[in-house]
Amino acid sequence: MNKTILEIENLNVRFKTFDGLFSAVNNVSLTLSQNESIGIIGESGCGKSTLSFAIMCYLAQNASVEGSIRFKGENLLEKSDKEMETYRGNRIAMVFQNPYSSLNPSLTIGSQLDEVGVHHQKLSKQEARNATLQALRMMNLGDPEGIVKRYPHQVSGGIQQRICIAMALLCRPDLLILDEPTTALDVTTEAIILDSIKELKDSLNMSLIYISHDIGVINKVAEQVVVMYSGEIVERGPKTEIFEHPTHPYTRSLINCMPRGGVVKEKTKLNTIPGYVHKRGAFEGGCPFANRCDKKTDTCEQAYGVREVGKNHYASCDRAYATDVPDVIKERLIPKQRPIVMKDQDSTELLKIEDLHKVYGSRQKVYAVNGIEFSVAAHSVLGIVGESGCGKSTTGHMISGLYKPTKGRILFNGQDISIAWNKRDKDTLKHIQLIFQNPGRSLNPSHTVEQIIGRAMKKLANITDAQERRKRIVDILHKVDLGQDYLVKKPRQLSGGEQQRVAIARALCISPNLIVCDEPTSALDVSVQASVLNLLNDLQLETDVAYMFISHDLNVINYISDYILVLYAGKIAEYGKRDEVMEPPFHPYTEALLSAVPEVDPMKQKKPIELLGQLPNPAKKPKGCPFAGRCHRQVGSICETEAPPMVRLSDTHYYFCHIKPSI
Repeated sequence: MNKTILEIENLNVRFKTFDGLFSAVNNVSLTLSQNESIGIIGESGCGKSTLSFAIMCYLAQNASVEGSIRFKGENLLEKSDKEMETYRGNRIAMVFQNPYSSLNPSLTIGSQLDEVGVHHQKLSKQEARNATLQALRMMNLGDPEGIVKRYPHQVSGGIQQRICIAMALLCRPDLLILDEPTTALDVTTEAIILDSIKELKDSLNMSLIYISHDIGVINKVAEQVVVMYSGEIVERGPKTEIFEHPTHPYTRSLINCMPRGGVVKEKTKLNTIPGYVHKRGAFEGGCPFANRCDKKTDTCEQAYGVREVGKNHYASCDRAYATDVPDVIKERLIPKQRPIVMKDQDSTELLKIEDLHKVYGSRQKVYAVNGIEFSVAAHSVLGIVGESGCGKSTTGHMISGLYKPTKGRILFNGQDISIAWNKRDKDTLKHIQLIFQNPGRSLNPSHTVEQIIGRAMKKLANITDAQERRKRIVDILHKVDLGQDYLVKKPRQLSGGEQQRVAIARALCISPNLIVCDEPTSALDVSVQASVLNLLNDLQLETDVAYMFISHDLNVINYISDYILVLYAGKIAEYGKRDEVMEPPFHPYTEALLSAVPEVDPMKQKKPIELLGQLPNPAKKPKGCPFAGRCHRQVGSICETEAPPMVRLSDTHYYFCHIKPSI
């Protein structure tokens, strides 16, 4: 048996605020052995990050802590700040969610990593640099000698995150805490990082605490799963046991929220959890999930308490599959009936892209989009997928008018709209709308919800009567599951999911024909993501709007799309109907993307195809196949010298590659 390295007992973290005292972590107890990994899952506001900050003693001054956190037998809560300096970094290291805020933009990467060795390990400058290069090699980063000379902004987000992990590993800590380090990364980059973390845990005999809201990610790195809700541990146990026999209703709901292979919009709706995580008073008792639970009864509060429900499997409730209350999940999972589309309707082109290019800069050119052609059928959903830097958002922004194409044509209802938005006519502006990735930054913070939605109606739909506008705004708010009381609220008073619903309402309020959705769910919890995807799907059936849905999450793309476009380095890799692209994939890049998708079922884990290296330099005009340098199925020098031909498999399915189909 491995010895216990971390023991948390009856931990309570409370914060004193203007609204009173509230509990962020409530009576949490868990143990972690040497070389063991624990994954902590839950929605935003469940106390996951607060628990990790408590272990590091990073809490704010308005926090009060009770209980004990014993690291190798010593209570960290009894240590002074000076004493904690010997633990932080040296023995317990932490990797944060956002690498941009963790790295100093004014210092080179090498100097920031060297500082860790000099300060914590007392190494000389040369010894620290050698340790830095070794740590970068451990993270499978090519050209570490070149990377140390660069500044953070000169490398991609995936490399930045690997640098942060390398920084945490420099002191060979006994415990590594990772707080959602791959949330904003591509699936291919995420797969490499997760595999690196798993290998390093074993090679360095290190213990891991991995925090995420994605159970698929947790399955890749953790052996044990801890489910947190409103500051409490509601269930914990081995990952296979948690997936196959979720005992707490919240655990079951979380698993059912996640889109996965085989779950598509025509057959099922995603499960959602009504309401949001609410702040708990400091001395509130009973079940924290009761107000959102489908299975609650009058006896829940009295029977509440942690109990063993299986081997090493503990839960504070065993009503996930209770039969005395009807199972409403099945009712919710029935999708709205999709109309049968006739062939002539299906072929109606709403949008057609011809030889589209976008080049940034004049002296130092960046080739972002390099001659792509595709179309969007009326009333359909085109999913666009690919890694960061492949040209997805640039394409969406050109279509919506934010960027003017360098070359090529954008035809909307047969009209050439290859011009900037301020030169487009009002009718075009009205019929093409955009939903951004970050709703908090795309909504005017000084305006109310009524003003945000009403402005589009007034400017583009010529609805000048205030009463008529308000009536229409209330109607559209009801469609996105928000009430009339939201009219007077400002964006800062809304949760992330509510903000995104307002952004969707603003886009839909003037009845557009096409909405460009630029990663609208990537920053949301899985439960909120599920409700937004269901909402977009239902609204499309009601309004016949077409979507261009941009995402790097293939499970989301698979769920909502009718057609899928795979982009790589500004070029089309593969295009076709959803089922044609997803199974089997013909282009090696599509194959690599699909292999890297985290599986919700821990028994279905597959070996990802690792794409070593980076996207080709966008400052150089592409020659040959842009994927040649990273391709696991490269056929020879022809891949690097000649542009790949189009291989057409059907009227709707084609890909660009020198590899001919085997069927």
